[in-house]
Amino acid sequence: MKKEWLNYHHQYYPIMSKLSPPTSDSWEKGCVMYTRRGSGKAWMQPLIHGDKKLEWPNSAILIRVSSIDDPAQATFCEPVEKANSSHSFTAGLAHSVGLRKQPLRVYSMVKYAAIARGDAEIFMKFARVGYKEKIWDHAAGVLIVQEAGGVVSDAGGRPLDFSRGIYLEGLDRGIVACSGATLHEKIIGAVYASWDSSNL
Repeated sequence: MKKEWLNYHHQYYPIMSKLSPPTSDSWEKGCVMYTRRGSGKAWMQPLIHGDKKLEWPNSAILIRVSSIDDPAQATFCEPVEKANSSHSFTAGLAHSVGLRKQPLRVYSMVKYAAIARGDAEIFMKFARVGYKEKIWDHAAGVLIVQEAGGVVSDAGGRPLDFSRGIYLEGLDRGIVACSGATLHEKIIGAVYASWDSSNL
């Protein structure tokens, strides 16, 4: 639920929990995000564990992407795993468009969630040759970001195609998700400008 916890990798969570036990409003509760295609709205609902009653939908809040469109102020996400993502190429792109903050490296669809609720502005993923993106790693996150006001495409600027089986077939180089069109255009432009030297 808290942006500050996004910076902690899963291996640090047990240590942090022992040093500072979670409070009643902590990350341990987590959240679920949901939307409906074409609604133009997305919601975040806290998860409540134990004997507490889940008050749905009264505790749900509308989420929107960030309005930041200056790369110098933007936060960007990338996968933690180096095996299926080129951190060096992403770092080069970040530098070329003027991103100054360190990347937020998080697992799974948390990257999409961070953009949808305004904790980050950009998600970039450029897989190494031979790696195939699976639709279940992206489909729900893409929809949440889009309905919260963001833009998602492949690195060529085309919409992701989830209709061709379990893999994102025909994916052009990588995936770019942004909180708005201005940042998205800058990232796509940087990809075109630097791709030939990427060795991906």
